[in-house]
Amino acid sequence: MAEGPMMKPVTNPVLVDAMATFKVDLTNREHEKAFLEAAIEAKYLIPAMIERPATPPQEGEQVQARVAFQMMTNQKGDKFLPAFTDEIELRKNRKPGERFQVMVMGFMDLYRFMKANEGIGGMVINPFGSNLCLVRPQIMIIGDHNGELDVLTSAPAPRPAVPMGGGAPSAEDSRAAQQAAIRQAMADLEAAKAAETDEPAVSAITDDLLGALKAQLKKIKSVKKAYIEEASESDERFLLIALEADENTDIAEIGNTLSSECCDYSDLPFECVPATSIRAKDMVTNGKPFYEKKRFGIF
Repeated sequence: MAEGPMMKPVTNPVLVDAMATFKVDLTNREHEKAFLEAAIEAKYLIPAMIERPATPPQEGEQVQARVAFQMMTNQKGDKFLPAFTDEIELRKNRKPGERFQVMVMGFMDLYRFMKANEGIGGMVINPFGSNLCLVRPQIMIIGDHNGELDVLTSAPAPRPAVPMGGGAPSAEDSRAAQQAAIRQAMADLEAAKAAETDEPAVSAITDDLLGALKAQLKKIKSVKKAYIEEASESDERFLLIALEADENTDIAEIGNTLSSECCDYSDLPFECVPATSIRAKDMVTNGKPFYEKKRFGIF
């Protein structure tokens, strides 16, 4: 597993496609196998809190950092580990004020972690997007057999009760029980997410953020006014900043500067547009600028 800045962005197009195909018909064995194969080969972005020692270790001393992974809990109290296929999906997980570091983990890394933590019911891939669950017994069986998928249809699942007729569950019974557990886990997580949306939203536009933005805009002489609002497009939340500026001002470059210098003050990405943009019309017409350049350049 890896931690910290990534040299190459993590993306999993094969897994994303396989998830979408499998969700159309969860009973299709071919699509199920393609999904599981992709899930085993994938690398995931895992939110975590990494606590390091308060004092630097002495030379030669080995000190292990404490890692606490983020968990999702359904309404029954079952815990699932959220795993994200790419940065776009990961951004959907962030809430204002939350500070998570990101670890890159493979399927076997997750298997070993869950094996050591029996209270985790499984993992949910892209919980805020086109999510799919892998329940604990699936993960344990696959991991115990080093990624071999055939065991899912040949080994009895440890979950279903013995059928009314007696005897051990068949491979088909085991598979049906696993799929029922997946569907139930997904339904429970959806219910938990729906309950969370009933909570009052916390504004992502804080005084600290506005102060940092003003400090940067003050350095840019061509910017006269700036407006900001929280926006959402295609289920993606972001901060839309409209700039009234001199002609030929490079708005995109200013956006890059603000994103780089002020990213610590918001978990949402920034997007800058000219104040004359149709996307900024309502904000400029009905709102007030949070930054306005004073006469003679005095702010």
